[in-house]
Amino acid sequence: MMFIGGAYAPLFYFPLIRQIAKTGTNFPCVFVIMLGMETHVQVGGTELKVRIEKALTEKSLKKLITNLEKELDGEHSFLPYEVETQIRREIVNAGVAVSQHGGWYRCIAAYLLLPRIEGLLAIKSTSEEKNIAPIVQKLRNEALRESLSTFGLEVPARYARTSSGTGQTRVRISSEQKQQLVEKFLDALPTFEGLQDVLGTLPKNTNLMVKQIRTLVKRYLTIANRLQSVAAHE
Repeated sequence: MMFIGGAYAPLFYFPLIRQIAKTGTNFPCVFVIMLGMETHVQVGGTELKVRIEKALTEKSLKKLITNLEKELDGEHSFLPYEVETQIRREIVNAGVAVSQHGGWYRCIAAYLLLPRIEGLLAIKSTSEEKNIAPIVQKLRNEALRESLSTFGLEVPARYARTSSGTGQTRVRISSEQKQQLVEKFLDALPTFEGLQDVLGTLPKNTNLMVKQIRTLVKRYLTIANRLQSVAAHE
């Protein structure tokens, strides 16, 4: 634990506090203390309802929730069907009026942000968007990591970074390793082509599982075609 402004905060928040200092923005001491207050998704009933609806009605969180909602409702959703179903069940059991708050994916987005919702609310009310963007991104990523971990899931790679421009260098692989990777990737081409044929016989308006498989097949075939095209020009 680290003693800050008359209160103790977890040590894992030290990098976040250091990032605040880099922005050159003066934040009140109470804000730093609030960041150390952990919140958890593992609540239910009235408490879960109150927290979700609070997040959904806060104007300062509207853009953040909307962006996450679009990813959940799009072709590249990172939530497996079973997990989404479980979260929907928890939201229903809590008594959240889904239709009054923008629909399922908006409510799920708010649910996933709950572990860091107090920190997000605090920082959103303290400064201009451009000054706090890295900190908001860090808190969002931490919230998603904690929420998804309760279902045994890892956070998607695009949410694993704490902020943009970290200065990390890319690790290069040898041409032999690259060739082996491409060959193994393309070994699955007949399977995905077979899946595409099966999907072609199904109606487009199907359940989420079929939608996710359709998206996966489409993405695989797009990458496979790109790899074959590059190989043909080498």
